[in-house]
Parts: sequence; C-alpha cells; structure tokens
Amino acid sequence: MQEQNVALPESDARHAAVPAHVAPELIREFDFRTGLGDRPQEAVGALHAGPRIVYSPTNHHHVPGVGSWIPTRAEDIRAVLQDAEAFSSRVVRSSSALTLIPLELDPPEHGAFRAIMNPLFSPNRIKALEVKIRERARALVDGCMAKGACEYIDDFARPLPVGIFVDLMGLPADDLDRFLAWEKLIIHDMSARASTMKEVSEYLGGLIAERRFNPTDDLITFAVKSTIAGKPLTDAQVLGICVLLFMAGLDTVTSALGFQLRHLAEHPHDQQRLRDDPSLIPAAVEEFLRAYAVVNTTRYAARDVELAGVLIRKGDNVTCSTILASRDPREFDRSDEVILDRSPNLHNAFSYGPHRCIGSHLARRELVIGLEEWLKVVPPFRLKDSGPLHAHGGGVFGLEALPLVW
Repeated sequence: MQEQNVALPESDARHAAVPAHVAPELIREFDFRTGLGDRPQEAVGALHAGPRIVYSPTNHHHVPGVGSWIPTRAEDIRAVLQDAEAFSSRVVRSSSALTLIPLELDPPEHGAFRAIMNPLFSPNRIKALEVKIRERARALVDGCMAKGACEYIDDFARPLPVGIFVDLMGLPADDLDRFLAWEKLIIHDMSARASTMKEVSEYLGGLIAERRFNPTDDLITFAVKSTIAGKPLTDAQVLGICVLLFMAGLDTVTSALGFQLRHLAEHPHDQQRLRDDPSLIPAAVEEFLRAYAVVNTTRYAARDVELAGVLIRKGDNVTCSTILASRDPREFDRSDEVILDRSPNLHNAFSYGPHRCIGSHLARRELVIGLEEWLKVVPPFRLKDSGPLHAHGGGVFGLEALPLVW
C-alpha cells in the first residue's frame, strides 16, 4: 500500500507513515494503550470535539505502531459493528494459531457457534446463579471489613467474577492464583502476551482432553459435547471457545467494578443516595456501564467502503470504542456526567450487532449484586490518600489499584 509522510508531533515522528488515502486533516495521534492518565474514559471522550472520524497512526489497541480509523459518533460505531459483511471480525494469523470462537468469526459461521452458546448465559440460567454470586460477594465483603480497609481491585473486584467464572468453567479452585497471574500478563505485558496465551491454551487443552473421557457439569464439558449440523466440534474449535470464555471472564467485570466504586468513593452524595434507596442500584449500574465503559474492539475492512463520507480501504483497521459510543453528546444529554437514574439509557457497553456481549446478563448480575452487598455492610467509604491512581489502556480499560478506607 502506498504511503505518505505526514508531519506529526516530534515525539511521535517514528509513527509518521500513513496510508496515502488518509486525508491529512483527519490524522489525530491517539493511543488507546498509553498516555490516557488515570481517567481514561475522559481522555477518549475528548475525541468527540474533533472530526467525525479520525485516523491515528498509533491507535491500534493491541499492536503498537499499527494505525487505525476511529469513528467518534455512536451512529457510525453502530454502522460498523452491525455490518459484518463490510467490517470483518476475523483475525488473520498463521494457520496454526488459535481462533477465539465466536469472537473472531463472521456470519454465518459466527451465528452457528453463537446459537449453541446462548443457552449458557440466558437470563434464566444466570438467575439460578444469583445465590452463589451473592454468597461469594458477601464473603469477600466480610473479608474486607475484617481488615478495616482494602485494596478493592485485589480484595473484591477481581476475585468476585473470577471465582464465579472458575466455578462455571469447572477449573480447579486451587489454580486461582495462576489464573490471576495469567490475566495480568495478558492485559499488561505485551511482550509476554503470546507466550502466556500459549500457556493458557495448553492448560485448557489438557482439561478438554480430560473432559472427553470424564465429563462433568461445566462449560468445558458443554463445549466438548456440542455439535453443529450434527457434527462434534474439533479440538481446535472447543479450545477457541474455552480460551475466549476464560479471557472474557477475567477482566471486564473487574474493570467495571473498579470504576463504579471509584466514582462512589469520590462522590459521597451518589454513594449516600444508593444507601438510602437500594432500588436505584440496577439503574445506577447501567449508568456506570455507560459513563465508564471499558471495551475497545477492532474490525477489519473486508472491502473498500465509505463511512461518514470517508473512504476506508480494504484491510484498514477500524477501532470501535464503547467509550466513544456511550459518551456521545449527540445521543446522551450531559453525556460526561453520571446521572444515577438516567432514563432511557441505551448505552453501548456491551457492543452492538451480532457480536454483542454474550455474557451481558451475567455481568449485570455480578455488578448489581456486588454493589448491593458492598453497600449493605461497608460504611461510607473514600479513597485512601496514598498517591495518584493508575489506569491501564488497551482492549479493556481498568484501574491498577483502588485503595479504600472507611
């Protein structure tokens, strides 16, 4: 592909190669991985002040130095996510590399796998988990109270969803520390990401082989027993499902919990309002999901296509940020403010189109129950005065730590 040299700030000159079809006035240096500060949603939301769609040479949130288009309006993000024919989810890797199923598949193949997985996360199935989620949340709250203060991410936000998910997957509880270590490497250490994913794949591959001979009542066994068009899934397909579920279950809810508790620690009026009226908690969780959305996804142009009057060439990356969609001032009044009882609240935290988050029902219950149990027991809390907070960017935004006192 022909390239042009475009003048960028001196510190970013090493990323100056831009495809020839990108108009210079649309170039904005923006990196979803670094330089976002401790309030990444606000940093991303600032893109709303610029062009409707921009191109950043360093934007790709998984691969440093790979450029991407960034649509900033919710309607354009919806258009990309709902058009799988023009904007593919399929990642091109080596023939031996793992495909995350169904995340990295396009229709109609995507739909076949999605259909067999939907019952796993149906509202009725998640409702049956509520007692277990609440028991685990309460035990973690009691542990925090016994210490008189806590580091919320490590003491509550991470072990709550990870513990539930480990149980659903049928993973050994004794290996929980290993899973948490893998999560940190996959999310925070790009240099170790590939080798860590290989470790995860080998570990899950062993469990898959075991379940073929000794089935149990867990998600791995479900995948092993599943069929499409009467044919059992291959080992590679089962592994692709299990690795995706493993990764998805480790970080998104943890990140959402961290941001919602930070907000309440910094806004005692909102905290007290939820204490006075717990019936507001489900609506508040939806507003936290909107205001503090965490996921950024990528699509790949399958052909030349025009978006918002801009030509996107076949093979170009397009970053679709749930933050930009959910903070779009054209769709939400006072979009940068948290309004606990906002209604309607048609946010994009779980994405749009065929790839809308399959685990949204589980995530919502964990977030609501986690907040309910916390506020029942923990007295008014605030941030510990221990220096600035730090957030990480990438495919999923999150807080590194959240020290709380009460």
